[in-house]
Amino acid sequence: MKKLLLAASLATLSANCFAIDIEYKGFYQRLDKIKEEKLEQISMGFYLVDYQTRERCELNKATMLGRDFTPTDIVIADDWQLLVPHSEEMYDKFAFLRVEQKIERQNCTLQMQIQAKDKTKTSYSFKELALLTEQMQELVDSFGSFLWFMMPNVSGLHITQNNAENISFISDELKQGLSCELNKCNLRVDTEQESNEEAIRFQQPPEVISPWIEKD
Repeated sequence: MKKLLLAASLATLSANCFAIDIEYKGFYQRLDKIKEEKLEQISMGFYLVDYQTRERCELNKATMLGRDFTPTDIVIADDWQLLVPHSEEMYDKFAFLRVEQKIERQNCTLQMQIQAKDKTKTSYSFKELALLTEQMQELVDSFGSFLWFMMPNVSGLHITQNNAENISFISDELKQGLSCELNKCNLRVDTEQESNEEAIRFQQPPEVISPWIEKD
């Protein structure tokens, strides 16, 4: 009887876990670009998002698997970001990432997002904003390879916050270039700025700072 109950509980657990597999190659190529270009202020965020709602998928577990490769658990951050490492070994051994969703009905797809590396900062100078924007543009251009001149221009930064009142200070010089809708803001940035004066301050660190590319 105990064996039957155990088998039933295992079957239920298995039924509630829905896993998708993603080749490591795509992760590695993007992480390698950042390392190769020495873009120290930015990173590539990896998330699973619902295809229709674009909301981030909640995850149970992520494991890297591969040929002649010891299975390795991948850390999942509080915001559901997959903290995938840059590893030549994983690349050489044709590794793939197996991710278990919490909610099976979600139609989850991989989202790769250029973003600010430091997620603890609550204040930026004009120079820091310019450097972030420049490095994001460099990475966008590098994805275009020899057609870099056809890649879109990064006008500034897209800021996702935990609430709409999170900005506690912004310089008068930047106010005209700031547009917000609820907790999401676009900030136009002058990449020629070299001032170390404080430009913007937040009550709490923004959830994500990513490139803002204006639509024509």
